[in-house]
Amino acid sequence: MELASDFRQLCHGISFSEHEPAPMLRLRQAANWRTEYLEPNRVLSLEIGDLKFCLGYVTMNKDGSRNTLPCPKTKALRTGTQCDRCRRMDQTKFMHHFHKTGEAPEGLRKYLEQPHFLYIASFAHGVTKVGTTSTQSKWSRLAQQGAVIARYVARASDGAAIRILEDLVTEHVGLSQQVRQKSKIKGLSSWELDYAQLDAINSEAAERAREFLGSQRGLDTYGVELRDELWQQPSFAKPVIEAWDSRSLHAWSSALSGSTVNLRIRGVLGQSILADSGENTTLRLLDAAELKTRAVAVIEQHGDFKEEQSALF
Repeated sequence: MELASDFRQLCHGISFSEHEPAPMLRLRQAANWRTEYLEPNRVLSLEIGDLKFCLGYVTMNKDGSRNTLPCPKTKALRTGTQCDRCRRMDQTKFMHHFHKTGEAPEGLRKYLEQPHFLYIASFAHGVTKVGTTSTQSKWSRLAQQGAVIARYVARASDGAAIRILEDLVTEHVGLSQQVRQKSKIKGLSSWELDYAQLDAINSEAAERAREFLGSQRGLDTYGVELRDELWQQPSFAKPVIEAWDSRSLHAWSSALSGSTVNLRIRGVLGQSILADSGENTTLRLLDAAELKTRAVAVIEQHGDFKEEQSALF
């Protein structure tokens, strides 16, 4: 299915930067990008489209920087974020297998030449994963994933070496490399654990990973250094974590696709937005990953809204 796209403003999700004042909802209409800052206490309406569309593909420049190019056909999707054609053209796909195949475009090789870090991240429902990040995205990678607690356990001189360590930790320590977004959201609103319990889970997993890596010979040959470094959670995520820890956070109960939602932003954790309808109303968690690939219009509002009815009451 192909549709004209000049008028359609597609959501590319929430992005993060240490140099920006707040998380950014990234929207694109044809070649034009628009950034909506998700500052605390901002009041707005989101008009969300029903259909999902391909977000295009990434190419790498020779200096290691990247370009995000729109889908030539703006194809409608049932699942995922890319059509088959854009998935084939996306040069970042080589990143996850380069340490096994040695195959990658020149620009991606340049990106992988920089130092990388191995981290252990935990989410509200207790699931803990191992992951990698480059120096340039050391902080923002974990912010984008919505980690509640994370620790860096190793640094390597390049991206290929760090991905070998990632696979070893998965195989021998038993930590997965992926956590589903829906399970992250469910964990934040189901109150299975509190912050102290999750911190203990993360600390124990990080220690097991370090102990395993420390037992391996020759790591210094690959420029590997073990670390015990706590990731610093951004201030705008703390209201979400505090609401989860105090068991005052509830799931957004109504469907988002094809709807208009009113909210006052209270915090942002990864691809989720903590919002309420005004003073002394219920704190709810909106899964902003549901916005990605859909047409989204942002309308500034003022004052409070009528509170959404919750399926919990």
